Amino acid sequence: MPINEMEVQTGTGRASRHATEFLAIPFFGGKQLSEELEELDAATGGRLIAEARRSKSAPEAAGSVFIYQSHGEQPAEMIALIGMGAADENGLYGATAWREFAGRARSAAGSVKAALMAISLHAAPAAERTEVALAAAVEGLMLSDYQPKMIRSRPAPKGPSRCLVLGAKKSAAASDARRRGQAIAAATRDARDWINLPAGVLHPAKFGALASAMGKKAGLQVTLHGPKQLRQLGMGAILGVGQGSERDECLIEVVYKPKGRRGIKPAADHVCLVGKGITFDSGGLSLKTARGMEIQKRDMSGGAAVLGAMKAIAALAPSVEVRGLIACAENMPGGNACRPGDVLETYNKKTIEVLNTDAEGRLVLADALGYAANGCGSGVKPRYIVDLATLTGAATVALGTGIGAVMGSDARLIERLRDAGAEAGEPLWELPLVESYRAALSSPIADLKNIGDGTAGSIFGGLFLQEFTGGVPWAHLDIAAVAFSEKSRPCVPRGAVGWGVGTLVRLVEEISANR
Repeated sequence: MPINEMEVQTGTGRASRHATEFLAIPFFGGKQLSEELEELDAATGGRLIAEARRSKSAPEAAGSVFIYQSHGEQPAEMIALIGMGAADENGLYGATAWREFAGRARSAAGSVKAALMAISLHAAPAAERTEVALAAAVEGLMLSDYQPKMIRSRPAPKGPSRCLVLGAKKSAAASDARRRGQAIAAATRDARDWINLPAGVLHPAKFGALASAMGKKAGLQVTLHGPKQLRQLGMGAILGVGQGSERDECLIEVVYKPKGRRGIKPAADHVCLVGKGITFDSGGLSLKTARGMEIQKRDMSGGAAVLGAMKAIAALAPSVEVRGLIACAENMPGGNACRPGDVLETYNKKTIEVLNTDAEGRLVLADALGYAANGCGSGVKPRYIVDLATLTGAATVALGTGIGAVMGSDARLIERLRDAGAEAGEPLWELPLVESYRAALSSPIADLKNIGDGTAGSIFGGLFLQEFTGGVPWAHLDIAAVAFSEKSRPCVPRGAVGWGVGTLVRLVEEISANR
């Protein structure tokens, strides 16, 4: 499957007999080498492991990379040992470890300018080799191979053109695992592309056009609700946020229906995913600092994750119906901009006193959540609602840049999301929705105001959103801290992460499998 410069294939041959420029082998902790490493070490006269241990005190440590030049003594020109660290209490490594193994291998191959590479899963525990290790390795290769689309004259650096994943049995399970890894990675890469686009290119109407084109190709139903439709629906919050911009607002509605379900009315057990799609956030009249605006093109990362997840869901065809909503607007300080002190009326007729126009994400989500809770206008409530948003800087203060915040009304849904995030390599930590804090959102002239008392910003954001969920089991993911990376990591380039695509897809798969 060609992805930019790299094609990923699978094979069953022994690693020691595979001729390639670059061969990556997992190096596990403990004194006992894997059978595969013993074979390779013997073929090098014991030099492979000896040189690895001389070069590093703990070459098996997670993230360690040692490259051995075979000088013709092996079919592979270079052999890379990738440290896996210790297994868990069950002797397993998990999807994240295999995803990062493949990502580090691909990066190492690129660093030595290898065009052809292979990685081996032969030594993976039997319980993980197909369903976990193969899917995660394919995903890691494709995610690490991602290059942002450069808007400059010089071309992006090239990596390996082909990778063979060795050790996967020829079976339906292996084919499914490979297809799953490819689908999630391709969708995550698309989300990264959308987030990385300049805000002057990706405005709400353009985001809608991209969704329509993607939906048509993927077999999804896509409806775009522009300003006229938003007024008819009574979505005064989305309209209020966007009224200072020359760019029109848009609510993108994307529907996946399993085979056999083709009606307009949602199924009673459908799941609704909601994303914040602020294509640029200046802060409105509550203007951000110049530095604070530098990366505000990313403020639609939640919407990009939802759209990417819908693409992967269509490819993987779970048995549960899924609806994606992306609330799009540009938050600008124009002459017609929403003013602090204005009151907006939402889809579910609640009124909001806007005291800070830079707390705009919760406003557009208020309309989208109300619409989701009403079954997208049908009155058929969904089974679950999950929203993603780059909502608060407070999430970064609380959790740093490696963990997303989750909060919500349903403990089982939160547990499912945390499990899905752990498998996706997108860890989540639950923050409480403290009921006593709700009083600080009370307004003297409206149903509520859009900011709290200056403390616990992420929790106040969650409490605000809960007001529009209509009693439907709901969870909110605050991804402000994790949607964008300032440095490269094993499967993440500097820039947009596409954070949330994998978590949402795995959640839907789990719901589909355990209905």
